[in-house]
Amino acid sequence: MKKYIISEIYADGYERTAIVKEMHGDAKYIVHFLEYDEYLEKDGAAPKRETGDILEGTVSIDLVNISKRVNRDLMHRQVIKKSSHIEAIVEVSQVIDDCSVYAFSSVSKDKILIEFEDAVDYMEGDRIFIEGSLEINETKH
Repeated sequence: MKKYIISEIYADGYERTAIVKEMHGDAKYIVHFLEYDEYLEKDGAAPKRETGDILEGTVSIDLVNISKRVNRDLMHRQVIKKSSHIEAIVEVSQVIDDCSVYAFSSVSKDKILIEFEDAVDYMEGDRIFIEGSLEINETKH
């Protein structure tokens, strides 16, 4: 589990998109998460969370709807402004079920969970290109 400092945050209903920076590192990401107890109009102020607040949790890549096997180095990029959309090449380290795997990635030194929208047949060691949403799953204290 890592800690991230919020640089910017945007709200739409229960959904939040935030630009965050690792507390003990230089990496910056655009992540998506849900704030189940605070509904806000689009781009309304998010009084529960604001710039400078800390998010603690694990990152994952969810809603993967494009994927294919490749033979390339691990990488990731987020090119859509204010969007958690991510393109990445990851290496499968463990198959959980037909829609979920753990993988090595350039996003984190730890293995991260990858969740697909449809069933896939990847195996341990496969390198795959994926497109999805970079999520942060908060730890509840």
